[in-house]
Amino acid sequence: MKWLALIFAGLLCGVAINGVRTAVFAQEHNSLVAEVQQLKNTRNQLNADWTQLLLEQKTLANDHMVEQAIANGLNLHMPQAKQVVYLQ
Repeated sequence: MKWLALIFAGLLCGVAINGVRTAVFAQEHNSLVAEVQQLKNTRNQLNADWTQLLLEQKTLANDHMVEQAIANGLNLHMPQAKQVVYLQ
């Protein structure tokens, strides 16, 4: 009878320990899932930023667009021949 009680107590301790370990692993899993979700959101934002930068680069790479931006935005113009100074 004592052996049966000892075996039962041992099994009960084993079940309790496994229950605690399961709870710890579940908490770690939830934490990792949240971290993965945050990293995916960061990745998506970086991809959106990268796409926007590529579009801006392609827009500005067009010479006509650059000249138009200079003329309109900065009010720049080509200098006249008498305004050009050559340095030696």
